Amino acid sequence: MFLQQVLPQLLGDEQIFASTRQTIWFQHDGAPAHFSCDVRNHLDVRFVQQWIGRGGPVRWPARSPDLSCLDFFLWGHMKTLVYDTPVDNVEELVAESQ
Repeated sequence: MFLQQVLPQLLGDEQIFASTRQTIWFQHDGAPAHFSCDVRNHLDVRFVQQWIGRGGPVRWPARSPDLSCLDFFLWGHMKTLVYDTPVDNVEELVAESQ
């Protein structure tokens, strides 16, 4: 799912990406979806020696004090939004989180 649906959206328009590929570094955490062989192989092709993460050419140190943008702000903000309104079932949770 990550490779087919999420990563293409992150990379955006192919023409723009091709023109700036040499200056882009791709960084991800050690989530299992990001560590699959297919994802790592794809990143090796698209970001030759320019991606940071578990199993990549530049390793993300375990328990690194560095925070990604998502760790610094987004996940805490999302947690606040999710827990702000009590819900009774999964459907309400999905509706509240969208």
